[in-house]
Amino acid sequence: MLRIVDELAGPGPLRICAHAPADGDPGTALRVLLIADVLARVVEQRGRAALIGWTGPEQQVAAAGIRPPDAEGDPESIAEALGGPPGVQLSSATYEGAGVAGLQIGAATLPPLDGLDLLAVRLLLLSRPYEEPVSVTAEQVDEAARAMARWRRAIADWATHPSKPIPADLKSTARTALDNRLDTAAVLRLVHDLATSDEVPPGAKFETMSHLDRVLGLELVREVGTV
Repeated sequence: MLRIVDELAGPGPLRICAHAPADGDPGTALRVLLIADVLARVVEQRGRAALIGWTGPEQQVAAAGIRPPDAEGDPESIAEALGGPPGVQLSSATYEGAGVAGLQIGAATLPPLDGLDLLAVRLLLLSRPYEEPVSVTAEQVDEAARAMARWRRAIADWATHPSKPIPADLKSTARTALDNRLDTAAVLRLVHDLATSDEVPPGAKFETMSHLDRVLGLELVREVGTV
């Protein structure tokens, strides 16, 4: 079990190495790089810098909200470019290289990516535990895109209400899920429940969704100001 706060705390930046499969499997490669991106977001939200290196074939994943790597190449050149050996390794296979922690990412079977909403693909991949294999259909991607569109419209409306603090229990639940298991699926369940809740004021819904999306990376606030 990955415990970000306990195992990855330390001085200096956290160096992350993501090993995209060398066999050209686009779905699994996307998922490995996605989880590296989310891990970096969580670590940075806790106040520590994160640097990411990628091995394997070159990937074009900006449309999925994945930031470019700080280094690419083989593990040795990545370690040199990042200023030291990675502290965590991510791979779809068991990785036996140096590193204080390792995440084995489950395979992902995706439809052809051309023409798909890759943020909707991101949503679907984050809705499952990262270690479990996942299979995604084009119909599921379309439904995920519609769900995000509904959330974005709702968030744009909530942004017009007076701001309210993030409910402490929601913030604590999300942090515990991410720190203990990088459990984005649990965070997405919070998003769904929050969107349909009648108990949380609109201003608090907006602040909570904005806060959670810093890790989820789904661009949920991009329609703010259009209502």
